[in-house]
Amino acid sequence: MDSLYLDCTLLHVDADGFFASVEQALDPALRGRPVVTGAERGIIAAASYEAKACGIGRSMQLHEARRLCPDLVVLPSDYESYSLYSRRLFEILRRFTPLVEEYSIDEAFADLSGCGELLERPLEEIAARLRHLVAAELGLTVSVGISLTKTLAKLCSKFRKPDGQTIVRREHLPFLLKRAPIAKVWGIGPASAMKLQSRGIATAYDFTRTDEAEIVRLLHKPGHETWRELRGRRVFPVELCARQRYDSMLKGHTFSPPSADPRIVFSEALRNLGAVLAKLRRHAHLARELGLSLRLKDYTCQNASARLPCPSCHDRDSTPVLRALFETLFSSGQTYRSTMVWLGELIAERQRQLDLFEDTPQRRACAELDRAVDRLNGRYGRNTIAPATLLDGKLKPFHPRDAAPRRYDALLPGERARHLAIPRLTLANPV
Repeated sequence: MDSLYLDCTLLHVDADGFFASVEQALDPALRGRPVVTGAERGIIAAASYEAKACGIGRSMQLHEARRLCPDLVVLPSDYESYSLYSRRLFEILRRFTPLVEEYSIDEAFADLSGCGELLERPLEEIAARLRHLVAAELGLTVSVGISLTKTLAKLCSKFRKPDGQTIVRREHLPFLLKRAPIAKVWGIGPASAMKLQSRGIATAYDFTRTDEAEIVRLLHKPGHETWRELRGRRVFPVELCARQRYDSMLKGHTFSPPSADPRIVFSEALRNLGAVLAKLRRHAHLARELGLSLRLKDYTCQNASARLPCPSCHDRDSTPVLRALFETLFSSGQTYRSTMVWLGELIAERQRQLDLFEDTPQRRACAELDRAVDRLNGRYGRNTIAPATLLDGKLKPFHPRDAAPRRYDALLPGERARHLAIPRLTLANPV
């Protein structure tokens, strides 16, 4: 137990309106204005707090959002910038402790155990200092929660959003739990929340006061673990290593205008396949199954899947299977608006069973080719090197949703393309 912080050492940091806030940080002229991202999909991916104040939220159709807020700023999602800002956010957090779990692109857990004597500051100052550094260096606001367990710390970070901090020690747990609806507790899904509410369990406090055996009966092991965490007993460790195992991966894309041209629709599917295979290789996994989904203009879907000839992460093995699935699903005369490719039955590459009859030299050459393509695309941008079939995508008429993020147009002298290695330096808000 930490001599200064005792057992109140679990910190959760949550970036406020992350994607939209990054856009405002990159372009200070957007600060204070209602901003949303997701122009490329026609559906809102993220909204700034100014947009949320107008009743705009995630997954809302853009035409509906514009009706609620005529001054809405709609931007395409710039995931490269979001990833870079995320990396910088976590680097700032590691100045306080090396024990950091990157839970998602915009939130992280950290364990301050043993850091009390080193930091020599109370928890309130630690949270305030973290918020100040993120605001000064990235132009973003974050909310910070500190408590005894991960579940409690996550509740704390949601307690005062945006740009707030909440520290709850053991003696103050009832204060937090009585104000936390059970549906807002991390680990309690909608179905579980409804089941608990039907039995009069409305708050996290009610949940912790329920008999342990009853919790196990109702929600089994996951619910019991959450019950213990809410009572201040640490169950979930801070995961310092990146995720090691995946069961499936997928990539989808909605294109505009919808198309009935098989060349365009297949090029979109092939683009998704290339992206998900690159991710598969990045995480050193192989897939046994490949699936394809084609969504029609009326939002109905056509799905099919097939096994790959061998566990693989290579375009050479997967593309013929994708082509066969596409020819099975595609209906002439139908208009399509999106494609999705998924890979299933994944295994770690190190667990691959060797095939006595495989062409090992050819497989190695294929793997080396994929590594070279991944390095070049990582350096110069996705699809800098891609299958020639993707050129059929050029047949699709331009649509405003195809517009690239604006920073790609802000070229420095001598540049032909905009691919930042670090986020732009952001001046403090002068207002």
